[in-house]
This record gives sequence, C-alpha cells and structure tokens, in this order.
Amino acid sequence: MKQLAHKLFKSAVIRNALSLYGVQACRKMLPLISVPFLARVLGPEGWGKVAVALSMGEFIVLLVEFGFTLSTTREIARNREDAATCGRIVSGTIGAQLCLALLAIVIALAVSRQIPLLRDNPRLLMAGMFYGISQGLAPLWFFQGLERMVLAAALEISGKVLGLIGIFMFVRQAGDGWKVLALQGLAPAVTTLAALVLAYRIAPFGVPTFDMIRRALRAGWGMFLLRSGVGLYSIGNVFILGLFAPPQIVGFFASAEKISKAICGLLLPIRDALFPRLSHMAVHSPEQSGRLTKIGAIAMGTGGALLTIATFAAAPQIVRLLLGPGFDPAVNVLRILALLPFVIALTDSVGMQWLLPRGREGVVNKVILGGGLLNVLLASIFAARYLQIGMAWSVVVAETAVCVTLAYIVYRLSRSSDQRAHEVVLAVESNYAPRYAKKLSDSSVGAE
Repeated sequence: MKQLAHKLFKSAVIRNALSLYGVQACRKMLPLISVPFLARVLGPEGWGKVAVALSMGEFIVLLVEFGFTLSTTREIARNREDAATCGRIVSGTIGAQLCLALLAIVIALAVSRQIPLLRDNPRLLMAGMFYGISQGLAPLWFFQGLERMVLAAALEISGKVLGLIGIFMFVRQAGDGWKVLALQGLAPAVTTLAALVLAYRIAPFGVPTFDMIRRALRAGWGMFLLRSGVGLYSIGNVFILGLFAPPQIVGFFASAEKISKAICGLLLPIRDALFPRLSHMAVHSPEQSGRLTKIGAIAMGTGGALLTIATFAAAPQIVRLLLGPGFDPAVNVLRILALLPFVIALTDSVGMQWLLPRGREGVVNKVILGGGLLNVLLASIFAARYLQIGMAWSVVVAETAVCVTLAYIVYRLSRSSDQRAHEVVLAVESNYAPRYAKKLSDSSVGAE
C-alpha cells in the first residue's frame, strides 16, 4: 500500500490533480464559507445586487482569459522543452490579455449605463470590473501547461484565503456589497504578480510584439468561442435573470447556483489535470491517449453521478445550513441544478478529454455556442414567466442538449475512424496476400 501511494504521488498527473483540487476548493468551496455570512449580512436583496455585479465581472474574466486557459495551456504543453518558445508564447498571451482588459472596461462602462442596478451603484460597478480584470489576468495556464501546478496553486490558495479573511473583517452591513468584489479582486492581483515573476524565471519573456499578440489571439479564438458559449449558460444566468426579476429573486437563484457550481467544481481538477497530458499524448502517443481518456471518463462519470444524487437528497439541509432563514425558495432551484454534476461530467469527458486534445475545437465550439444560444432563448421565455425556477430548468436543458450532441459526435467519429482503419487493413491484406501466397509457392518449388 505504501509503495502504491508513493508511486501515485510521484505521478505528475496525480500531483497536478491534487494541486488543482486545492485551487478549485478555493474557487468553489471557500465561497461557501463566505455565503452563510454574506447571506445573513446582506440579505436576499443585497446578495442579489452583488450577484449581478459578480456576473458582470465573470463576463470580464471570460473576455480577458479569451480561452488562453485552454489554448495557451496546450501550446505550452506541446513546447515545454523549449524555454525560448514558451517565453514568446507567454509574451504574446500577456500582451493580448492587457489589450482585452482595456476593451472589457470600455464595454462594461457602456453596458452599465443601460442597467439601473449597476448605473445607480458606481462603487459596485467599479469593484466588479476590478474583480473581473484581476481574475482574468492570472497566468495559471503557464504552470498548467508545464504540469507544475503545486507552487502556482499555493499562491492562488493563499490569496483566496486572505480575501476571505478580508470579507469577514470589512463587510458589516447591507451597503458593503461592493467590498466583497473589491476584496475578491485584490488577492488575485497580488498573486498574479508573484506568478509572473516565477514564470519569468522559468521561461524569460519580454515586451510583446504586435505579431505575438495577433498569434495569441488567433490561437485562443476557437477556445474563446467555446468558453463564450459556456458563459451564456453558466456565468450569464444571474445577469439574464436580473433583467427580468427583482434583486431578491436573483438572490435566491444566485445562491443555489453558487452552491451548485461549488459541487460541480469537485470534478474540475480531474479534467484540468488530464487536459495537458492528453494534449501531449494526442501528438506523441495516440494509443496511450485513448486509454487515459477512457479512465478519465469513468472517473468523472462516477463522481458526477454520486454528486447529483447527494445534492438532490440533501438540498433542504444544504440551503438551511449555508443560507439561513429567508432563502427557502432556493431549495427547489438547487434540486433542479443537482442534475448538472452528472451532465457536466459527461460533457467534459467527451469534449475536454476526447475532442479538444485531438484538435476538434471547431465542432465543440459550434455545439457549445448552440447550447448557449438555446439557454438564452429558453431563459427569455421561461425566466420571465417562472423566474428562478424557469432559469434553473433553462440551464439544465441547455447543458443536457450540449452533452447529448457531443456524445453523438464522438460516437460518429469513433465509428468513422474504426471503419477507415478496417478499410485500410482490408486494402493491405488484399494487396499483400497474393504476394505472400506466391512467395510460399516459390519457396515450396525451391524446396522440392
């Protein structure tokens, strides 16, 4: 047993998975520590306002990251032996992110003028933008591509913990909602600077050129479309609901969604740890990549099913424990969203673990964008009428549609690949068999 444990710990995939579990625990689980406090201090209405601003901040994160979490991770993983090439990749990515951050500020200021909740709360608006830019600039993609996640995870974890402590210290009344976002943005701003210093020591990078920025944007474009589609039915739900419902209703949905995301986040380290390894294997060892893909799919599918069952059964207790009195309407929302861990686990198994490492981001993008548009369409119909319940079902239906479509595509591609392989074998056999028979015949004549 000790030898097995030692062998597992020596595995880079296992170490990275454990490190990413620490990161996900901070991103998904630590907010659950703050949610009971904030739900009681801010109340459903105040928490709903923060949720709308946070949703705007997450859209900024989406724009600033621009899919680099996937595209740059893959490029670093493929060129990890060449420090100079990695340095150029880092330079281009950072330069592109800074340009995107400026664009995000302009867009956020323009859009907020049309939304009274943000327009009438300038401190909340500024804090949301600061949060989004700070989170988006974090260079986790560099260390993930090198499969050196331990130190980067330690930096992010320490920053998240400091942000949590700040919330408990400085958020005291309903009007302090803007402080929540400001404190959550301050920690990643500090840890991002530290991470860039570490990245420079490993792969020195300089001032990015226009060509480097253009290459980074072009490489990340496909992944950005993918993440944008995901954003339409993940981070954008609270924002969309806020257009139809009062802040209190938004608070019910946002609370249940945050709990659901924290639960789904328990599966992400498996996915994120496997992605760079599968990207590397897809080029250098396709057979091993196929075996590892199957193992990852089994692990994620099993974990997702267990989380779905547990969340549905314990929804009343979870809401009562984490949110306190006044949040009873969030129970039914959480029970609907309890379906997501299993659905998302299957989606990631066929998308992130099978299609993307093999360069099939084009088809994934189309499916994800289609699912996002479907979610917006369903939300505009059902959220306006059934409020938080309608929004929850819109999310589940959209996620399920994406999952089924991607699974069907993988099935067709697998059958197509098997058929082509079978045809090649038949062609080789048909050409080789006559020559082999003739050779045997000649050998027999010679023996006589």
